[in-house]
Amino acid sequence: MDQSILLAFYSFTSGNSALSALAIFFAKWFPYLLLLAAVIYTFIRRTDQGIVRSFLLVFSPTIAAWLSAETIKFFLPLERPFAALNLTPLVWGENPLASFPSTHATFFATLGVTIFLRDKRIGKWFLLGALLVGLARIAVGIHWPSDIVAGLLLGDAVAVIAHHILVKYSK
Repeated sequence: MDQSILLAFYSFTSGNSALSALAIFFAKWFPYLLLLAAVIYTFIRRTDQGIVRSFLLVFSPTIAAWLSAETIKFFLPLERPFAALNLTPLVWGENPLASFPSTHATFFATLGVTIFLRDKRIGKWFLLGALLVGLARIAVGIHWPSDIVAGLLLGDAVAVIAHHILVKYSK
């Protein structure tokens, strides 16, 4: 099923230059825009205790999630779709043995949920952004759908756990 979904996404985008460009944008460049938006959001919506505390509340869960995903990848080096299926990825420079879970999906899901738990109106846009990044990374051939789902679930879990810990101990 993983392979069927991936091939459907990949063939949908790789055969059309406009769709390829859109998938590449969301897989490679849009994450930088999301990160910039999160920094701006955190600066604008800083807490009364200061900007450093505000940044810690938003970005410490994302860093913890990123480290978690990288640790799993280290101990479970699974092939990316382009390596396993001999495809030409639309985005280059990815380690062929670092597929599971998607660090991008993990990081941006954590960021989205963390912001959502603080501000639902803005957070829903970050969650949508995380989903778009994840889907694009399938479409460009560098992640299996299960990598994205696992990353989203890991990111959600880390964000919720971190939120409860930070709310409890940050007062």
